[in-house]
Amino acid sequence: MVVDRIEVYLDGSAEPLKVLREPPYRFQLDTKGIPDGEHVLRVVTHFRGGGQEVREIPFTVNNYPEVLVLGLDEGGEVAGTVELRLAVGEPELPVEPVRFNPIWYAVASVIVLGGIWAYFALSPTSEKIVAEVAPPAQEAQAHGEGSVQPAANVDPALLEKGKGIYEANCVACHGAEGQGMPPVMPALAGNANLKDAQMILNIVKNGRGAMPAVGAAFSEEDLKAVATYIRNSFGNSFGPVE
Repeated sequence: MVVDRIEVYLDGSAEPLKVLREPPYRFQLDTKGIPDGEHVLRVVTHFRGGGQEVREIPFTVNNYPEVLVLGLDEGGEVAGTVELRLAVGEPELPVEPVRFNPIWYAVASVIVLGGIWAYFALSPTSEKIVAEVAPPAQEAQAHGEGSVQPAANVDPALLEKGKGIYEANCVACHGAEGQGMPPVMPALAGNANLKDAQMILNIVKNGRGAMPAVGAAFSEEDLKAVATYIRNSFGNSFGPVE
């Protein structure tokens, strides 16, 4: 149906506030000229060829100026003489921000970060995980990156795919050079424990300690690729993941 015109009425008035004949059908309702209280806006749509549709929208006008009290916070504790400022009908009045000593932000950050570090650094569970996964320091140095090439039977395409997955998801914790963040995140560089392919797949898929479970986000091919990459990079040469 084609709209002929739209008439907008207020509170049963016989004369419309606005008659809209062309789209877009818009107009501004200035509530400052309407008494505070409950009102009804009636929208009548007339269609060409006859017929109409009526919609009534009740609403409330409240243009009373807000009284703003500055100098006394709700529920706050005061003593002695308190100077208050009362602002009425001043919408542009800037509200003074709550003053907070920035040193407390630093203290809070230190406490939170320190707690996280202490949990992983001092937890017996974390120590056990590091002992299982991380290589001894001497062994890691002996297998520095670049000293060993990937095994000859590793698929280069799979290795490259695993590198992309590692750089997008793992490098933040395990490092671009596989150096890790001991004791929370063990080093991968020169890690003799990576020869156990099934252990690596289980940890990547199901998580362990600070390592989250990411199996749901990766396909089996993705898991195989990233496991192959870390087993044949950073000085490791343990061959493909079967």
